Amino acid sequence: MKGGAAVRVGLLVFLCLAGLYAGMRSVNERKAGGGGYRVWGLFKNAVGLVDKSRVQVAGIVVGNIDKRELDDKHPGLARITIEIQKGTKLYQDAALIKKSASLLGEFYIEIDPGTPGGPELEDGAQVRDVREPVGFEEITRSINETVPILQGILQDVRRMTTPDGGVVPGLLGDLRTEVNQISGKLKDVLDDARGIAGDVKDVTSRSREDIVVAIKNVKEITDNISRLTSNGGTVDKTATGIQEEVDKLKKATDKLDHALGQVDEIVSGVNKGEGTAGKILKDPAIAENVESITTDLSQFIGGLTRLQTIVGLRSEYNYLANTLKTYLSIQLQPKPDKYYLIELIDDPRGFRRETITLTQSSNPLVPQTVSEKKTEISDKFRFTFQFAKRVDFLTLRFGVKESTGGVGADFHFRRDKGEVMVDLFDFRANVYPRLKVLIAYNFFKYLYVVGGADDVLNTRATAGGGGGRDYFLGAMLKFNDEDLRNVLFVGGGALTSATKQ
Repeated sequence: MKGGAAVRVGLLVFLCLAGLYAGMRSVNERKAGGGGYRVWGLFKNAVGLVDKSRVQVAGIVVGNIDKRELDDKHPGLARITIEIQKGTKLYQDAALIKKSASLLGEFYIEIDPGTPGGPELEDGAQVRDVREPVGFEEITRSINETVPILQGILQDVRRMTTPDGGVVPGLLGDLRTEVNQISGKLKDVLDDARGIAGDVKDVTSRSREDIVVAIKNVKEITDNISRLTSNGGTVDKTATGIQEEVDKLKKATDKLDHALGQVDEIVSGVNKGEGTAGKILKDPAIAENVESITTDLSQFIGGLTRLQTIVGLRSEYNYLANTLKTYLSIQLQPKPDKYYLIELIDDPRGFRRETITLTQSSNPLVPQTVSEKKTEISDKFRFTFQFAKRVDFLTLRFGVKESTGGVGADFHFRRDKGEVMVDLFDFRANVYPRLKVLIAYNFFKYLYVVGGADDVLNTRATAGGGGGRDYFLGAMLKFNDEDLRNVLFVGGGALTSATKQ
């Protein structure tokens, strides 16, 4: 009898595994945002853009990077294909903008949807407006092009301000010569005026006083001009001040020229691969290692930032056993199509431990081995740790289920508002495995109503282990980390208002 039960259990396990394998082979992998469409763009540099990287519009994730490849029609450009969620509209003047997500080299794509009301992009269309940030090499190239121009300007300023052949000192000398010539001519004019005044003295007897005043005014003008043109005059002082400023300008240009020469020397060394910076920027091995490290770090940190935590609390009332079974579950979901399930279960059946003791007969004339099987039931929590993979409407799970090996499958319907969960675990040789079928439906926000049957294959309780087929009804509270933040925000606001009152 026991041998037949073992054969049936083995056959059942084989059929379950075969069914799970066939399901994974036959159902296509569910795509993010099912029912969406794809667009693509050409990038000069695809470093930091990895598969499944997020794509955002106004900071909200609307898709991910589906494929990266070289474009055959445009050598040297990377063709990035993006999968957009259904309901997100892009227009023909849309733009793809490559942005940095962190200092470790991770990038993502921000989309400018374009002008509403214009022609919309269809599935497989190209986004022609692609914007990429300026790289360090382009900045270095611009500096290399700018430095020679600045050096040429400084050389021209130096030639203009040198005392030997500069233009500015020559202009100052010419200005001083012209002023001296004008002052000499003015003195000659005044001398002639004095002679004329003596000749017309008699004629101007009636206006003598006026003429004397005019001559005095002319004399004052000549004195002022003389002081202006003397060695300590204003023109000399002005020329001296100009010469000092020119000397200061020359010293400043010399310092700037020296600094630019050092910058040029450093940039030349970097371009030749000299020094630490040159080796980092020019050594292909170091560049590949840095790129590999930053890519790995960006993928690791990206996985952490995309990790979603879903917490569930479930209680089930078993009618026949008149007991309450409670679950605390944590679902760690790094991607939309896979997650890790951790559960802590308080089961009234308790934690069962079976031991088999073999006793050898002490009578040598009658050799006999006695087998004694003992089942110990203790009040301990059970745990679950399973890996889950979703393909379309079906999620397949395997791992540890309620402290025993087990497999499971979840069937989703009505846009994930309802699901049917089937678990097969607790494989023992003398009884059928424990088969549990649960139906859950989301009727209001985070609340679910659950019901189903437990231990379906075993119609009555097992010896020493309890259990047997039973029916249950219960409720479940399920929320993710974003829902938890909203609850804490609303609850915190209400608590603050209450304390103020």
